[in-house]
Amino acid sequence: MTHSEKRKHWFKEGAIGLSVGILYGTTSVLVGHPLDTIKTKMQAQKGFESSGMLRTMIRTVQREGIIGLYRGCVPPLWGSGIYRSTQFAVFEGVYTYLDRYPNTKAEIPGTYGLQP
Repeated sequence: MTHSEKRKHWFKEGAIGLSVGILYGTTSVLVGHPLDTIKTKMQAQKGFESSGMLRTMIRTVQREGIIGLYRGCVPPLWGSGIYRSTQFAVFEGVYTYLDRYPNTKAEIPGTYGLQP
């Protein structure tokens, strides 16, 4: 969300940040976990250390199916969803709450326009 628009109530902005954070956290795991699985297999599992990334992925999908790329993704999925949703919600809520005070909009001296 851009901060150049008029902000609503801090609770509403926090709720939006919460939902966007959950989406971001889960999406990052769903996209990144297969790559992490391949990397881990190449580093630690016997038989994969000399093959390349693409060959490791093909062998994993052939032997275990697509589910083999997502094995063990539930804990990072929960953790990342909770962490990012909290991070986004707190940032948006606090930023919106403090936006109504004029002292928080002043420029930091010597930074050529940077605001806190």
